[in-house]
Amino acid sequence: MHSIAGYSWDELLAIVTIFSIVGGFLIWLLNLAIKNGTEKLSNVVQDLIVKIDNLSHTMDSIESTANRTVDRVDSLEERFEEHIGEAKVRNQKIKALEHEVFERGKDK
Repeated sequence: MHSIAGYSWDELLAIVTIFSIVGGFLIWLLNLAIKNGTEKLSNVVQDLIVKIDNLSHTMDSIESTANRTVDRVDSLEERFEEHIGEAKVRNQKIKALEHEVFERGKDK
């Protein structure tokens, strides 16, 4: 009977069959682990993408609010400067009137 490395053909085919079954099982387990691992990773990445998108919208909203606030502050500063100018004019008129009244009082 023929043999290789001391094993008969029947023994060699049995060894190859066992290795094939064990290898196939290990490959199946590996594919299952990769599929489950990638599925969870995919879910985590998708959640991360959603959170980054929400953060982007929030930052856009904050920027818009900040721009409106800057515009309002600029407008208020302009109005304040106008009021200061008007107050200076009123103070000058008041001083002129006071001066006129006191001058009349001295003349009498």
